[in-house]
Amino acid sequence: MNVQEAVDAWQSQYSGQPPVGFMLRFSHESVWTRLRFVREGTPPDDNEAKLIASRFDTVASSLFTGATVLVVAVRLVAGRADASALRDLGAEPISPPNSWIEALGGYLPDPGTAAFMAATVSWQHGCLDAVWLAVAHEWIGRVAVFCPATGDALCPYDGGADLFVWAAERRAKMGDRFKTWLPDPAKPL
Repeated sequence: MNVQEAVDAWQSQYSGQPPVGFMLRFSHESVWTRLRFVREGTPPDDNEAKLIASRFDTVASSLFTGATVLVVAVRLVAGRADASALRDLGAEPISPPNSWIEALGGYLPDPGTAAFMAATVSWQHGCLDAVWLAVAHEWIGRVAVFCPATGDALCPYDGGADLFVWAAERRAKMGDRFKTWLPDPAKPL
């Protein structure tokens, strides 16, 4: 599957919404789960960032092993992102669907400054380690990993991840497996 086919599959699965977890959680709440890995409010040190990256990989491996996935990154703020981990993966700039730009309008001071990169990869444990570390350190913009075969997506952020798992039984198993990483229900998301 090439990048354009995978982006088209994303468009179909997520109703044209951009691959940004905090936005998808509102339009796809029925399939959404948030995992939190570290305390909020402070940037992770190197050891915490490595732990976060390891946890991203653990969760992604439970969702995607053996599948071809789309890795897509969205840089919303110019000058803030280092895309070297994505380029090393083979990601190249893409032209986003118009629906992504429209949905991100409130987050983009200038839509012309947004940059989008994507690649398709065959998922295996450890294949995105450099990307995960960059996300944990907030060195790159928003990243999403999407499996066109299942519709499932992982949208990591510096301290956790938004998961979108379509099969109810699979979603329940993920919740059981990662229950220690679920947020405290008494605290707002």
